Amino acid sequence: MNGYEAVCDHLEKRPDKDATRALLIIATPGGDPDAGFRIARALQHSYQDGFEALVPRYCKSAGTLVLLGATKILMANRSELGPLDIQIKKGDELFGRNSGLDINEAVGFLREETLTSFNTCMHKLVQQGLSTKIAAEIAVKLVNGIFHPISAQIEPLKLAEMQRATSIAYTYGRRLVKVGRNVTLQGLITLVGGYPSHGFVIDRKEARTIFENVASPADWHVQLCESFQKKYAALVNDSVAHITLETKTIEISDQPEGAKNDAGNTSPGATAKSQGTPDSAVIGNGRANSPSPKRQPASTKSAGKGIPL
Repeated sequence: MNGYEAVCDHLEKRPDKDATRALLIIATPGGDPDAGFRIARALQHSYQDGFEALVPRYCKSAGTLVLLGATKILMANRSELGPLDIQIKKGDELFGRNSGLDINEAVGFLREETLTSFNTCMHKLVQQGLSTKIAAEIAVKLVNGIFHPISAQIEPLKLAEMQRATSIAYTYGRRLVKVGRNVTLQGLITLVGGYPSHGFVIDRKEARTIFENVASPADWHVQLCESFQKKYAALVNDSVAHITLETKTIEISDQPEGAKNDAGNTSPGATAKSQGTPDSAVIGNGRANSPSPKRQPASTKSAGKGIPL
C-alpha cells in the first residue's frame, strides 16, 4: 500500500486544490487490488470531474482496476492493458505468484475433458454391441480412473481463495465504474473472467469493446508518453512505487485537430474546450499549461512493481 499512501501525500500537499480534473499517467505490472481501488477512489474524491488516464505502455491486473475509475483512457499505439486477474501468492514462496485464473481454467478444462472422454468411451462401447447401461458403467469407471488423480490435486481452500480474489476484483470494479461511468457491466464481467490468461494483451482496439471512452493520444500526449518512458520505464518493476505529481499548464490548440483514432475520427483529447474537452492534467516535459489558469489541473505519474500506480 506504499503507492496509495504516496498518492494521498501528494494529493494532500498539492497547491492546486481548486483543480477539478487530473490526468494519471500509469505503468504497472499489477499488484494489490486493495491499493488499486483506494488509489482510484482517492483521485475520484480529490477531483470533482474525475480523472483521465494515459497509458504509455503497460498497465496490467490491478492497474486495470485503477483505470475503471477513470472517465477516459488514452492509449498509445504500443499500450496494452490486462484482465482483472489478481495474483495470488504461491504458498511459502517469497516472490512467486499464481494467476487467479489458473485454478478456474484447470477446473474448466477437467470438466470439459471428462465429459468428452465419457461420451467418446460410451459411444464406442455401444458400437461394439454393449447395452447403454453397461457401456455407461464402464465409461464411468474408465473416466474416473483417468481424471480422479488429477482433480484430487486441486485444493478446495486454494480454489476458494482464487474465487474470492476474483470476487474482490469484480466488487471493487463495480464501485469504481459507478463514478467513472466508462465501463458497462458486461465490460466489467469480461475483464474479470473473459480472458484465458494473466498476460493476455488488451490493445486499444480491444479496449474499445470494454470501455466507453478510449482514444488515441494527441501529439502532446505522445510527448508525455515519450518523456515518461525515458524517466520511468526502467523503474516499473521496482518493489517500491515511484510517484510524481506536477501542476503546470499546457498550451492546447483551439483548433479541432486532435489525434486521430483507429477509425479515423478525431479524438477530443487535444481539441478546444468548446467541443466539450475537459481540462487535462499533464506531466512530463515540464511545459505544462492549462487552458484555464483558474482551473489548473494536477498531474500524477507513477510506476512500480506490485503497486497499481
